[in-house]
Amino acid sequence: MSAGLVSPLVAEPAASCPPPYLTLDQARAAADQLLSPSGQGAPVDDALLLKIERFLRMEARLLDEEKFRAWYNLLAEDLFYWAPVRESRYRRDKRPEITYAGMTFFDDRKADIDTRLKRLETGMAWSEDPPTRHVYAITNVEAFETGVSGEYEVHSIFTQYRHRADYDASTLMGRRRDILRADGSSFLIAKRLILLQQSVLMAKNISVFF
Repeated sequence: MSAGLVSPLVAEPAASCPPPYLTLDQARAAADQLLSPSGQGAPVDDALLLKIERFLRMEARLLDEEKFRAWYNLLAEDLFYWAPVRESRYRRDKRPEITYAGMTFFDDRKADIDTRLKRLETGMAWSEDPPTRHVYAITNVEAFETGVSGEYEVHSIFTQYRHRADYDASTLMGRRRDILRADGSSFLIAKRLILLQQSVLMAKNISVFF
């Protein structure tokens, strides 16, 4: 599991009851779903796509503003949050670049996110004091129906710029593949695959949420 860091300065009160973990079989099944051929379902209609885009922009703003508990509330109880390390291979090597058995930057459940936030809420995450400033941009959003009513396969590209202190700046870019679940008039993030373009991280750390 990961131990990412974010600013302790504006985190909101901790949730009272951490959610349960997924079993290993459930996690493998979630990874298989996220790695399966993408974009096979029918594209959602324009009205639903706009609603999904608005949700993703709102999520990015919450992360920009470090409203981490509000962001946490967008996560489903059975969250699978996964950023695997991509293995660089020659084209003639037909083995997959990503497997669930491989290395990861993140392999988190909602309980792990809660633990990360509680660390920030102690006020003693000194590596983030002064805090990092974040700017997220979400583009190239596509959304498709799945075989489950009310769940949607959503693809996007993220750019995350961050600056800390006076001279420490970095930019991370990659693709996300989400399973969003309808929840009343909004959505919950049920599964998230984060595909960074780097196999060897050029930034000093990934003390962020995606």
